Amino acid sequence: MTAKLITWTIRIEDIGTCSRVGIWEHELEPQPLRVSLSVQAIAPAFPRGIEDCLDYQPICRWITDDWPRMPHTPLIETRLRELMDFVFRYDPRVTSVDASVLKPAAVAQAAGVGVRVAMSRSDYEASFGNRTESLRKSGSALAIAHSA
Repeated sequence: MTAKLITWTIRIEDIGTCSRVGIWEHELEPQPLRVSLSVQAIAPAFPRGIEDCLDYQPICRWITDDWPRMPHTPLIETRLRELMDFVFRYDPRVTSVDASVLKPAAVAQAAGVGVRVAMSRSDYEASFGNRTESLRKSGSALAIAHSA
């Protein structure tokens, strides 16, 4: 008998990291970022172990440990696309991602300024191409993100 599959939503709220991002000279140095995302994935209705679930720990580790090592980019939109790239490549069961990246120090009068995007896998692949195959071949999301 086949296990019943449902859509699960994994939420990661306001995780802190840092990045070299921005158009100003002082933004060549790492600055704090706040990241929130909601990831929908198809998985068993009655998971028996973590392998049946979308494990959020590798996503959090990539955000806090790997992503900060990326070279400087002038646009926060690039950082958001890198995040989307990683999450869609991380697990083929991911069907959609809604993510935001904020720079809390960008404007003194605001708690944060940033960008947000919500995309289904089909919209992502139509916009950015099917890059998930590259991940499987290379075995490294970080290496792929660096080449993007």
